[in-house]
Amino acid sequence: MPQVTITSMKHDFKIEEGITALWYYNFYNSFTATCNENELGDSKPSSLLDDTVEENFTQQPNNLRHRQKGQYDQRPKREFGDGNGEDDGEFWMDDEWTVEEMEDAKEMLQSAHDQYGNQAVNKIRKLHYEASKNWNQFYRAHQTNFFNDRHYLPKAFPEEFPFDDGDDSSNVLSMNKKTVVEIGCGVGNAILPLLEQYPNWVVWGFDFSKVGIDLMVQDERFLRAQRDNRAHGYVWDMTSRSKEGPHKDCHGIADICLMLFCLSAVPPKDENMERAACHAAKVLKPGGILVFRDYGRYDQAQFKLGTSRNKSLGNNFYVKHDGTMCYYFGLEDLERLFVGIAGLEIVELRYIRRVYKNRSKDETRRRVWVQARFRKPI
Repeated sequence: MPQVTITSMKHDFKIEEGITALWYYNFYNSFTATCNENELGDSKPSSLLDDTVEENFTQQPNNLRHRQKGQYDQRPKREFGDGNGEDDGEFWMDDEWTVEEMEDAKEMLQSAHDQYGNQAVNKIRKLHYEASKNWNQFYRAHQTNFFNDRHYLPKAFPEEFPFDDGDDSSNVLSMNKKTVVEIGCGVGNAILPLLEQYPNWVVWGFDFSKVGIDLMVQDERFLRAQRDNRAHGYVWDMTSRSKEGPHKDCHGIADICLMLFCLSAVPPKDENMERAACHAAKVLKPGGILVFRDYGRYDQAQFKLGTSRNKSLGNNFYVKHDGTMCYYFGLEDLERLFVGIAGLEIVELRYIRRVYKNRSKDETRRRVWVQARFRKPI
């Protein structure tokens, strides 16, 4: 089949002519038009590759989406995590990747990897050692203004987070007391809304950024719940080699453990992710559920990092401009970590693939996340 050369900001890539070539052409047109040399997510209202988007989109159950497959679904802009409250014509539709597209994506990233290679192993260890400092600097710069509160949890995970839809059984479920432990809570964008929505629930939040924890525990929602002994926040590193876990009072107490866009910041070397997975399993009570969402393999943001000089730290693992790191997961990664090593059972394991379109700017982007739920055996 004939070859066609696609020119990006810095590279030429040769891929097969046809539908996939057209897609990559549009893809590079998109990010060359919208991205500067800074990394992803520099500020809240940013480009199509803004890191805040995947943190805050609403995954609605099928019965709540009144549209036919293939149609773009309009949502209020706030649900996409832009943070500026403006509706600039964002739409999305479910996306399906062909085998050829996935092979082409893999080949493109491998070509860039071969051209630039990996950073040295000691660079990765240095970044890991400095990770807490880098995240502290991140939160000092952005305070609580970077990520929106994650109000989508009841819609994305209705079995774990029942919401009031007018049905009496939903009201009863939401009033039942539960304990939620979030690992990698940041400034509390997930657990602070839970404290408001579920007044009988107890939450524990752990993060290795002291600045992030300090900001969370100063929030009025946290302070109100803390007075009722419903809110706890501590500094802790999920990759800790200690077998004690995050807190002596957290062993086997969690009905739900949350890991949302945090494990991707951990180096996949030196058994760091493996320790984090085992710590998550340890806080769950028998029958408890680990709720997981993070960056997925071949997400459009991965191409921005993967085709940039001096960003690759390994296969599917990159460093951003601010020194924070990001890994893009395949489903096999999660099965190995949480089933093979941590001993949990799969309840849900899938990709979420979507195409987002901005009508006013005539821009599109393809996003990929991984979503999973794992149960601790009874």
